[in-house]
Amino acid sequence: MNNKNKIDFHIKMITSIIDYHFKQTPKSIHRISIGICNEVYNVRLENKETIVRLNNEDKFLMGSHDHIPKLKELGINVPDILIEDFSKKIIPFSYQIQNKIEGQDLDFVIESMTEEQLIELAKDIASIFKKVATIPASNQFGVVWGGGNNELNDSWTERMKIWINESYERGTKTGVMDDEILNIAKKLFTKYKIYFDSIKPITYFGDICSKNVMILNGKFNGLVDLDGLTQGDPLEAIGRIKLSWYGTYHGKIYADALMNELHLDKNQRKLVTAYALLNQISWACENGIQFNQNTKAEVNIERMEKDKQLIKLLTKELGLF
Repeated sequence: MNNKNKIDFHIKMITSIIDYHFKQTPKSIHRISIGICNEVYNVRLENKETIVRLNNEDKFLMGSHDHIPKLKELGINVPDILIEDFSKKIIPFSYQIQNKIEGQDLDFVIESMTEEQLIELAKDIASIFKKVATIPASNQFGVVWGGGNNELNDSWTERMKIWINESYERGTKTGVMDDEILNIAKKLFTKYKIYFDSIKPITYFGDICSKNVMILNGKFNGLVDLDGLTQGDPLEAIGRIKLSWYGTYHGKIYADALMNELHLDKNQRKLVTAYALLNQISWACENGIQFNQNTKAEVNIERMEKDKQLIKLLTKELGLF
């Protein structure tokens, strides 16, 4: 089934569950082209908009089922789960219907935001890091999905090793991985292994960078896509934030303001760069891997060249060679 047929099928399924639960026909259904885990659609009803999320696997949607109540208790603005069904009896997917958090993903609006707005946003995001860190972590490391479907190991070092190996396997399959990138990954792992060994697990929301941070009228308005929380080193997530707009004026203002708000010292800021490099290697090796309809099983050559240039710049900043 090609992508168009899949979308048509999804729209048919969504129409069925909207009729079943709300006794009406959707005014419009639009696929959201961000994210790689779920198939997500914005659905306009007669008096409101909802977000419908579909998946063959339960663990991603169960993550939101488990995590959203915890985040709400912490006073973080996240979606309400209006309806969910994992039986696959009504349609052949597990699904979740959430209310819509108004706004746009940060990546779409960051260049229109003022320095003052970015500093205020950094304060909001720093507060979220501090709140989520209060969620008790087990003695293991990795991603906590829902319903006990977790990807956990006994050390942060092991998680880093798995992460690098995953990048290697994907990049080798597509041809994106080359000897230079592999040597950089190995060098980084060796240099920071003692630090990785020292990490005690802290809970954080890893996917809080260019997406999932909703901005409305220049202000933070909530988090979305809350399927996974991570137990490990929160500096990793700050590395993603630094990476998302690396080398840009607005990105630097925002990342620096966040690190200032969290009172990171010189060594911690260097670790943020190390995690940015690890993430860049990982993101580069996702090129050409199809996860859902938002991704393609063919390498985007222009993106590959840009990714490799970013890897070189981060490697230089980190002083690895």
